[in-house]
Amino acid sequence: MIRAVGRALAIFDAFDEAHLSLSLQEIGARINMPKATTFRLVHTLERAGFLVRLDNQQYCLSLKVVRLAGLVKGTIGIREVARPAMIEVARETGETVTINAITGHQRLCIDVIDTPSPLMTIVRAGEQLPLLHGATGKALLAYRGADEITKIIAATPGGDHVDRAELDAELEQVRKLGYALTSGQRVPGITAIAVPLRDMREEVVYSLALTGPSVRMDENRERFAEIMLNAGAEISSSLGSIEASRALTL
Repeated sequence: MIRAVGRALAIFDAFDEAHLSLSLQEIGARINMPKATTFRLVHTLERAGFLVRLDNQQYCLSLKVVRLAGLVKGTIGIREVARPAMIEVARETGETVTINAITGHQRLCIDVIDTPSPLMTIVRAGEQLPLLHGATGKALLAYRGADEITKIIAATPGGDHVDRAELDAELEQVRKLGYALTSGQRVPGITAIAVPLRDMREEVVYSLALTGPSVRMDENRERFAEIMLNAGAEISSSLGSIEASRALTL
């Protein structure tokens, strides 16, 4: 993204339900933008009709933004939002990329881009698997509440053998790093990296996953994790996550 455009768009993310109007200084502070840059971009957006300056010298979003919001296609879904980023991840890594959703006590694969390599992981759209095993499920499980995790464990075959303290420590690591990584946990010889996807409420109901043979994945773990984090932030931003949008502009 062109830096100036990214910074201008970041100004919109300074506003939320708790901050409906802001001063220039408050806008800059909320998105970590220099004062001079904030001043220039805010006035540009004001002249373009996207911001309104109030009598108290604070700024708020204009009705022009509301009009544009009303033009958002009502039927747009996660597949349409995520597909461009998935294609790019597949191109950069050469591995299988999937989008998954939490559904009840399981996770559901809803879209797949396969690797062109003959040595590949087989994942099919519509496939449902437990949340407890593998990076894909744990990127979703890490953002569930403690009571919900307890119910998921109880509803999963073999869940009574789960070491809860060990699982909680693993999920805490996922939240700390921003991604889940497992090797051979669900399928021997397969390594997976998955990132949570946040929506406009900053809730995690989807995850983006990259899977492939450990012989190829393991030597590229750090590079692939960085690719996945960037793709996750891009998709989350498109889903309406302010947190992700801010991360992209830093």
